[in-house]
Amino acid sequence: MPDVWKLLSSLGDSRWLLPMIAVLLISLPRSALKWRALAAIAITAAVTLASKLAYMGWGLGIAGIDFTGFSGHAAMSSAIYPVAATLLAGTPRPARIAGFSAGAILALLIGWSRIPLHAHSVSEVVAGLALGLGAAAWSLRSSPLPVRPHAWILAVSLAAGVALPIATPQLRTHQMVMDLAKWLSGRTEVMQRHSS
Repeated sequence: MPDVWKLLSSLGDSRWLLPMIAVLLISLPRSALKWRALAAIAITAAVTLASKLAYMGWGLGIAGIDFTGFSGHAAMSSAIYPVAATLLAGTPRPARIAGFSAGAILALLIGWSRIPLHAHSVSEVVAGLALGLGAAAWSLRSSPLPVRPHAWILAVSLAAGVALPIATPQLRTHQMVMDLAKWLSGRTEVMQRHSS
């Protein structure tokens, strides 16, 4: 089962998500959806980053529920996959609902994978999922949705998502966040769960 959790967790890696959503958003015509989705993803990323920096740099968390920051995998997956799946499902309402549900279920599984891998607590995953799903729902409030992207867009999205992790195997966003927290706080070591 650990291999399944690792596989699911890898689908929430920013090296996979960001190229995929970039291709989908670039392919969309200028519309309220495009700008809402960009804003929602940016806000989700900013809130997640701020929560991590607050804990790592200054120890700001909620010890009673074992919360040290939003799970980035849960937040970003749930902000992106439901939107991408809805767009790929097409314009009929039942298809959109099915697409959003499928994306949300995938995000839930990705978020949950972080618990058995000991990367996050339940509170961090639940908070990340709530943040991301709220962002996804807000993104899709624009109406009408554009027609389903062509199959080549999905193919390019998948290719970009596979190519970037292979091309940048040493890119470790968590290490970047730790370095930023140290720089901002002036600490030599970041706060960690076991040190608080």
